Amino acid sequence: MSHDIGRTLTQRFAAEPFLDLVTFRVDGTAAHTPVWVSGTEDQLFVSTFADSYKVARVRNNSLVAIAVCDGPGTVAADENYVAGRARVLDSSEFKVGVRAHREKYGRHFAMMWPARWPLRLIGKRRVWLIIEVDPERSLPPIDRPVVQPPRTT
Repeated sequence: MSHDIGRTLTQRFAAEPFLDLVTFRVDGTAAHTPVWVSGTEDQLFVSTFADSYKVARVRNNSLVAIAVCDGPGTVAADENYVAGRARVLDSSEFKVGVRAHREKYGRHFAMMWPARWPLRLIGKRRVWLIIEVDPERSLPPIDRPVVQPPRTT
């Protein structure tokens, strides 16, 4: 039963353009990051810089929480966070994430993905996080992210 619920949630999250990915600092506080996401039936994929704080937090604590959000990171009031386990993929495993993002984001991804190569010249390397949804795992209390409205001049 829980496997079916997890698969249904994974497919729902994979269909969304953005998720609020919550990773946990050493002191247990939540750190919110709006991310692009793609997925398969059982896994979600997020691409990020290898030296990002979220990667360090995932390496320290694989527990994450996810919820649907908009681009700036606002989570709807009726949206609930769901637990998951994340890990940083080894470079030999990247193809599945690249394939999932390419299928979902199409031309936009095809234009953006090659743009990462100049960043490698200055030491910016991208990695993939894989997230497996685990709706039965309990989460600590998570405050909603505070998203500042854009400034208008």
